[in-house]
Amino acid sequence: MVALLSIIDLAKLQAAEPRFRPALIGNGPKALVNVIDTNKLVKKGQGNALLMFQCYVSLGDVGNYLIYRETPGSNLLKEEVGHALRKCRCIPAIYNGERTDIGFEGTVVFSVTDGRPHLRMYANQSHDDLQKGNDFIAPQLLANTFDLPGSRYDLAAQKAKVYRQNGAIELSITVDANGNQKDMKVILEDPPGLGLAAAARDRYAKVKWIPGFRDGRAVECTFDYTDWFKTWYRGFEQR
Repeated sequence: MVALLSIIDLAKLQAAEPRFRPALIGNGPKALVNVIDTNKLVKKGQGNALLMFQCYVSLGDVGNYLIYRETPGSNLLKEEVGHALRKCRCIPAIYNGERTDIGFEGTVVFSVTDGRPHLRMYANQSHDDLQKGNDFIAPQLLANTFDLPGSRYDLAAQKAKVYRQNGAIELSITVDANGNQKDMKVILEDPPGLGLAAAARDRYAKVKWIPGFRDGRAVECTFDYTDWFKTWYRGFEQR
């Protein structure tokens, strides 16, 4: 059984056009949820597992991606999701009436009951929403509004010597229903004491977002967001 959670009724989302629409996994033959071979996972012995991922979505095509926070024993799922991300397509995001490139954050949950696979996919990584199974699409970062490699952010990362350590920062971000960032708090800095928090505040000072969606409507929301102090490349996997 496949469950598309946080991939809500497209008819409702069409009503949000032409202003906003988040990138969506969709339900076509090349949709991520349909490219993942759940029967193969069962045959290979994959049990209950969870992982999170980020990917760059450019006009529906998935580019660089990260897979991380996988639960113990989820190597087969991690491999399958990575393979699926390389060949899937998404429904493009829309911002102010135009298709746009975004950063997508998702969670994949796989379970087996009586020998039958069950796949759930969420378009958010917020603990409370995942725990409750809420129909929530987290805000999606507009790729052209934040500092790219070579920026002060990356210089700070180099000075902190965290590229090889795969430094990370956890943020709690509030975005209004128009995609404007209202607040950002650093909730975890790893490794600490190297200035990653200051670099993140600098990088995200002027970003814009596709707003979050609940039940097909753009809403103001606060959500969890992870950023990695490492150059992204296709297939990078981080625990």
